[in-house]
Amino acid sequence: MKRIIDFFESGKFEELLGSLAIIIVIVPVTINVVKRTFFGSYSVTLEAIALLAYVWIGYGFFGYLCKKDAHVDVKFIVQKASPGARKVLDFLREVIILAIAAYLFYWGCKLFRTNINRYATGTKIPLAVGYASIVFGYGTAVIRCLFSIVRRLFHKKQGGGEQ
Repeated sequence: MKRIIDFFESGKFEELLGSLAIIIVIVPVTINVVKRTFFGSYSVTLEAIALLAYVWIGYGFFGYLCKKDAHVDVKFIVQKASPGARKVLDFLREVIILAIAAYLFYWGCKLFRTNINRYATGTKIPLAVGYASIVFGYGTAVIRCLFSIVRRLFHKKQGGGEQ
């Protein structure tokens, strides 16, 4: 059980899912390029699959970026601050990201729920598949930010350093 928890907590699950999403973008696009070039036709379904996978890449991995501390940030300002001010600014950043992620998670859930019976043009693929990326990405961000804030508040040591 610990291995499964570590698999999700470390971000390996999101890395695997991201790799799969990239493959799901590349393969249908390549097939459609070959079909257009040599056969003069294309598949709307393959284009929809590639587009939805691309949406997953854009939204679905926001939580992963929070885990890796790789989101767009104002580190150049924070790095000029004193260590005490840096801790406060890092905490405020986490709180702001949590608020934004929670807001987007809420709207992602609403969009997902209202688009279950609507389909991508020319396909039977529910638009909710794309909106699920918002729910997943910002949901994982909320969870990761909450854990980070709790860790900061209780000064839990990890790996010999403070997080």
